[in-house]
Amino acid sequence: MLPAGTALAAAPAAQDADGAGDCLPFPAGDFGADPAGVTVPAGSPDTCLTIPADEHSTRELLTTTVDDYSYGFSVLDESGTTVCGFIEWGSSPEGCTLTPGEAYTVLVPGGFPWDQTLVRRDITAAAGGCVDTPAGKVGAPSAEGVPASSDDYVCHRVTTSDARDTLHLNARDTSAGLATGFAVYDADGEVACEDAISGCAVTGSTTYRAIVHVGNGDTTAPVYRLDAVRVGTAAGPAPECAKVPDVTYGFQVSGTLSEQRPTLCAVLPTASNDWLKLSFAPERELHESPTPWLYDGSTRQNACTPLRGGGYHDCRVPAEEDYEYIARPTTLVIGLPSVPSQAPVEVRATAHCPSRCGTVSPTVTAVTPGTVGAGKVTMRVTGAALHEKDVVEVSGSGYRARSTTVSVAPDRRSMDVSLDLTSAPRTALNLSVVTHDGDTYQRGRVTVVAPIRATAVPTVTGTAVVGGKVTAKAGTWTPAADAYTYQWRSGGVAIAGATAATYTLPSTLFGKQLSVAVTARKAGHPVVTAVSGSVVVKGLAPKPTKVPYMSGATRVGDRLTAVAGTWSPAPTSYAYQWRANGVAIAGATGSTYVVPASVVGRKLTVTVTAHRTGHLSGAHTTVGYTVAAGLAPKATTAPYLTGTVKVGRTLTLNRGTWTPAPSSYTYQWYANGRAISGATRTTLTLATAQRGAKITVRVTAYRTGHTAGVAWTRSTGAVAG
Repeated sequence: MLPAGTALAAAPAAQDADGAGDCLPFPAGDFGADPAGVTVPAGSPDTCLTIPADEHSTRELLTTTVDDYSYGFSVLDESGTTVCGFIEWGSSPEGCTLTPGEAYTVLVPGGFPWDQTLVRRDITAAAGGCVDTPAGKVGAPSAEGVPASSDDYVCHRVTTSDARDTLHLNARDTSAGLATGFAVYDADGEVACEDAISGCAVTGSTTYRAIVHVGNGDTTAPVYRLDAVRVGTAAGPAPECAKVPDVTYGFQVSGTLSEQRPTLCAVLPTASNDWLKLSFAPERELHESPTPWLYDGSTRQNACTPLRGGGYHDCRVPAEEDYEYIARPTTLVIGLPSVPSQAPVEVRATAHCPSRCGTVSPTVTAVTPGTVGAGKVTMRVTGAALHEKDVVEVSGSGYRARSTTVSVAPDRRSMDVSLDLTSAPRTALNLSVVTHDGDTYQRGRVTVVAPIRATAVPTVTGTAVVGGKVTAKAGTWTPAADAYTYQWRSGGVAIAGATAATYTLPSTLFGKQLSVAVTARKAGHPVVTAVSGSVVVKGLAPKPTKVPYMSGATRVGDRLTAVAGTWSPAPTSYAYQWRANGVAIAGATGSTYVVPASVVGRKLTVTVTAHRTGHLSGAHTTVGYTVAAGLAPKATTAPYLTGTVKVGRTLTLNRGTWTPAPSSYTYQWYANGRAISGATRTTLTLATAQRGAKITVRVTAYRTGHTAGVAWTRSTGAVAG
C-alpha cells in the first residue's frame, strides 16, 4: 500500500461540486518513493476531496488501493459531470483529462472495511519521479525494474530520438514477485497503446510514460524487468530485425533469448487477412514459452492470441475494410516469458499458414540444366512460391523418374531436386513439374548424355615431405567440369579439414601413403570422384651441423678424402660425387679421389649426400680448391754413361730409374759444362771438338700434369785423342 500523505481522522459528509470548499484538499503526487496521497480510514462515511483549479495537469492518473469498483471513486467537474473514475465493473484506475483552470471534486463512497489510499499523479511529459529508460535496439538487455511495495505504480520515462520510431514495450515478472504493465502514455498524457498489460507497440512521440503496476512487491529488489526496444524507424523496420523473404506456406525464425538478449524480431511480407499458427520448439506450456507479438505497420496492434488448448498462438493480420487482399507487412517480435529460465533459451518459432499467406502466387518458370548426365543428378527449379513437395518428372521412351527435394531457397523462388537418371535412355525426354497441390507445368525437354568422367587421373605435385606443401592437379575430365573439390587422404582415409587444392603436410603423416580425391561437379551431371596415385610422405632431409670438407693436397697425383662432417638427424649412409668446376666427374663417386692430370687448373669440390631411411636426402658441396700440378718425377737410380771416352767412339746414355714413372724424357749432352749443339739423343759419337773435355748429360723427365724432373750423369774422364 502506498504511504498516506493525508489521513482523515473523521471524514466529512460527501459534498457536491458546489460545496467542494468543504472537501479536504487532494494533493498532487508523483511516481517517487514517497508520493503524496490521501488515506481514507476504514468505515469512514462518504468522503470528498478537492483538486484545486491551479494545482493539476491536463492529464492525471488517479489510483486507489481498493479493488472493488462498488467502493471506487468518481471525479466530477465544476458542473457536477463525472469525467472519470473507478465506478464500473471491469474498470480500473485510469488517466483523467482535466481542464486547465477548473477545479475538480473526487467522491469516495464510505463504508469500506479497510483503509484505502488515493493518489493522483501527472502523466504528461512533466510527470515527476519517473525512471529514465532510453529505448534500446532489438536484442539489447532489458531495463531492470524499480524496487517497490505492493500495489504501487512505477513510471519509466522511455525515450527515443525520433518520433517516427516504433517501440515495443513489455513489463515481465521476475521470480521475486508479480507485476504487469499498466498503461503507456505519450507526451500529452494520452494513452499510447491499448494493451500495456500484454505488451504493446507505440509510435508518434519521443517520450513515453510506461506505468508498471506492482501487485506483489519488494522494496529491496525489483520484481519485474522492462523490455523497451526499437522495432521500427522512419526508414522502416529496425535493421536488427531478420527479413523473412517469403511466408507463402509459413516460415521459421530461430535464435537465443536471455536477459542479455531478451528480444528478437523478424519482418514478414504478409498480406491482409493472413492467418498464421505460431508454435515454439522445444514445446512448453504457453506461459513458459517465449511470447510473440505481431504488429502491422498501420494499427500496431498485437495480432497474436495464445490458444492454450491448441498449444499455439493464433496470429491474424488485420483485414482491409473491403476485404481486399493486399500487401500488409508485419513485424514479429519474440520475447522472454514473464518468468524466464535463468539459462539462455533456444528459440525456434514455426509459423504455418492454413491457407496461403503473403501476396506471391505459385508459378514454375524453368527447370535447368537442359542437358544432364546419366546418373544421380541435381536440377534446379525456378519460379515463385515453390513448395517442398513439388516434384520434377522426367519421362519418355518408356522411362519415368521423379525427383526428391534437396533444398528450397528461403525466398521460395528456386529449389534443388535430385533425380536418379542412371538407367535413363541417352536421348531427349519430357520435363514437367507437378506441384504439391496437383498442378502440372510442362517445361519442355531435357537431354540425357553420358556422365562426366576422368580421362586423366588427378596427380599430387610438389615434394611430399613433412612441413612441405603439395598441390593437387585435377586431371582431365570429359566434358569439362564446372568446379572441383578436394579431399586429401592418408592411407585411403579422409584427413579432417584437408579440403583445399594445396596441403601442408603435418608430422603425423610421416611415412604414410598420401593421395588426393578430386570430385568434379558439372551442372546436371552426377558427382564423380577420381583418386590420385599415392606418394609416401618423407621426413625432412638431414642437414649438416658441421659441413663436409676435403682432406689432402689438391694437386695431381695426390689422394683426397671427403670428410662427411656431422648431420642431424643422423644419416644412415652417405654418397659422394667429385666435381671439377662444378661438373660431375664420371666415376668419381668414392669417399677418396686420386687427382688425375685431366683436372689440373680446375676447381675441385665434392658433394656429400646424406641418406636417412624414410627421409629426403640432404646434400652439401664442400669449399673448392684449384688443382695444382703434381710433384716432379725423381730419379731413384741416377742416369749414367757407358762406352769408351775417345774421339770417334760412341757413348750411350742410360737414363736411370724414376718415380713416378715419366711419360717422356729429353736429353742434353754437355762438354765441360757447355751444351753440345744438337746432342739431344741417348747416344753421342765423340768428335775432335770434344778432345780433352769431360762429358755429362742432363736428363729431364716429364709426366703429364706434373712439373718436370731433372737428373745429371756423372762426368766422364777427359776425352782421349
